[in-house]
Amino acid sequence: MIFTADIEDWQQSVYDFDRAVSNRVVRNTSRLLDILDTHNVTGTFFIQGMVAEKFPQLIRSIAQAGNELASHSHTHRMIYNLTEAQFRAEMQRSVGLLEDISGTKVIGFRAPTFSVRDDILDWYCDALREQGIIYDSSIMLATVRSCYGFGDDGILQRIAARGLDCYPMSVSRVLGKNLPVMGGGYFRIYPYWLSRWLARDLNHATSIFYMHPYELDTHEHREVSQQVKIPLKMAVHQFARRGSIPGKLNKLLQDYPFTSFKEHYYADAPTVTNAIQ
Repeated sequence: MIFTADIEDWQQSVYDFDRAVSNRVVRNTSRLLDILDTHNVTGTFFIQGMVAEKFPQLIRSIAQAGNELASHSHTHRMIYNLTEAQFRAEMQRSVGLLEDISGTKVIGFRAPTFSVRDDILDWYCDALREQGIIYDSSIMLATVRSCYGFGDDGILQRIAARGLDCYPMSVSRVLGKNLPVMGGGYFRIYPYWLSRWLARDLNHATSIFYMHPYELDTHEHREVSQQVKIPLKMAVHQFARRGSIPGKLNKLLQDYPFTSFKEHYYADAPTVTNAIQ
């Protein structure tokens, strides 16, 4: 299975795009790195540019632990809310930061909140290729929210036709519909036995797990809500069952073998020659 983590700060990436990135992202990501090290697991870390810009040593730590660095845009704004020029600028800035900090070639991308749509697909793919991106992991083949999701896999052929490899998120077929599994809020809310059951028919070598380090942070709601008012609906959606994540994650890492996109698919992909400082 491919282990992936989206490295972002909840306060900035979800609550308010105009907020500064907080140091919680360092604590939460460091905790995730410790858990992965306990299980001798490495994966692909899709890193937001604003995080890399503020905390370059965190990015070095991720790379030095043997993980692949990939881009998760710069500001974490929805791609479909950006102009073509704005997205190209985000990609150039994000990829440039990661490569300058780590000395490794960035070949993967995941859009914030899977925010890819039909009407932007052509320039979206072209912008990725211009920055040397080889593969994309931004497609959810399940219509679960109005802001993302595709009802069929025709989108994968269209992305391939634009010259990119595409690895969609894992879904399970239940009662004739695709249900997201092995990631994010779904993994957080589902009891672990249900995630295991839903994953029973997945190809365990190539299916994808994803998470955010902030999902390990059980104190964030209490501490942030002392400063700002978090709407009740958002609070329930974003913070429910965070306390279950460490136990579930440890079970998951024991039950399945994990690797990164680069190790599984692109072991011979080119790298830049700058050494990690």
